[in-house]
Amino acid sequence: MDQAESLRRMLAPRATRRIAVVASERGAGATTVALGLSHALAMQGERVLLLDEDPATARATRLAGATPAGTLADVQDGRLPLEAAAGAGTGGAVSVLPAGRQRAGLEVPAAALSAFRSVLVDATADAEGALSPFAGSAHNVVIVMRPELASITAAYACIKRLHHLYAWRRFHLVVNMAAAEAAVQAILRNLARTASQYLGVEVLCAGWLPADPLVARGVQLGRCVVEAFPAAPATSALRRTAGSIGGWPLRTEAPASAATAVPA
Repeated sequence: MDQAESLRRMLAPRATRRIAVVASERGAGATTVALGLSHALAMQGERVLLLDEDPATARATRLAGATPAGTLADVQDGRLPLEAAAGAGTGGAVSVLPAGRQRAGLEVPAAALSAFRSVLVDATADAEGALSPFAGSAHNVVIVMRPELASITAAYACIKRLHHLYAWRRFHLVVNMAAAEAAVQAILRNLARTASQYLGVEVLCAGWLPADPLVARGVQLGRCVVEAFPAAPATSALRRTAGSIGGWPLRTEAPASAATAVPA
């Protein structure tokens, strides 16, 4: 199945897919999902770039084992080409680039991004809940949440906020630390029904991660669970989600600017 998926991706029309991975609330596990999906996509034969927007801890960069030479801001300002700024993770499977201080209105050259099949953003929202210009212009958004009431409420608030800021009409959700698929499906059905009724948006299940102690063990070792433990339950879950990404519709309409969007 992996060989068939890899062949299908190689023969598919070339497009650099940009995916913003957003936590419903702090500690939901967005970095685990962003880094895990990056490695899982690389295992399918893709060239993957992971943008790390956490300047305080640079957790995704550390867990990838990467030593980037620059930032996205350096690429935007023309100080470094993207390939020179990004650092290769352990084994060279994933390239990692810290965001730095991005400047609105400055685009990353499309020719530079075209070297990658997928670009994932470990996104960080500001105090008002707005994303960076790069994350806000993504083709797809993944919201990571936990199967707890507070996280479910936070996920709905996140969907509402991002819909108003960027006019996103489709959201993919990943439930982290889940006990069983039946519970996940019940949570997502309720969220999807509420979001459709009150916001007019579509909420889709992108997958779920079990409560897997090997995720924490990987962090202790300074490595991503997909790379460190290929047979882990969480790795299998991340690979299933990665395998479905090729079928996600690409957002084609121009995103709204957070500065001009309708307030929530």
